[in-house]
Amino acid sequence: MKKSERIVAIITSLGGVWIMYYGWHTLKLGSIHIPDAGLLPFLCGVGLAVLGVVWMLILQWAKEPTHEGPVEKRLWHRPLLSLVLMVLYGWAMESVGYITSTLIFVIAWQKIIEREKWLKTMIIALIGTFAMYALFVYLLKVPIPPEFFAR
Repeated sequence: MKKSERIVAIITSLGGVWIMYYGWHTLKLGSIHIPDAGLLPFLCGVGLAVLGVVWMLILQWAKEPTHEGPVEKRLWHRPLLSLVLMVLYGWAMESVGYITSTLIFVIAWQKIIEREKWLKTMIIALIGTFAMYALFVYLLKVPIPPEFFAR
């Protein structure tokens, strides 16, 4: 596990450096008093690069684990499923609509990733979907994709 963590720490650091470069050269930083579009991405890139380096240092000083248990061997599938669900959610939002895709996404997340019971899943999905809808539409005034049956 330690080798894979080192690889991820390096990728995190390199990703942070790439974001810093993109914010600096492509988006332009501006100044503290008049920030431009690249300032926030640049600062996030600095944070990622620093966190990746700190992670690498912690891994260098940490003791080697004695063995990998069965739980540690199957931890990779949950992040992969999470990524697949989020990509499908982003794709479905434009084609299906915000409410339907969010409701399906939250139900899938609760059943597949969190493994919750159906009653709790449905309560979280309904309240969460309509709370987010109210937040984006009424409070933030953000236009959201219309439902496929309302087009």
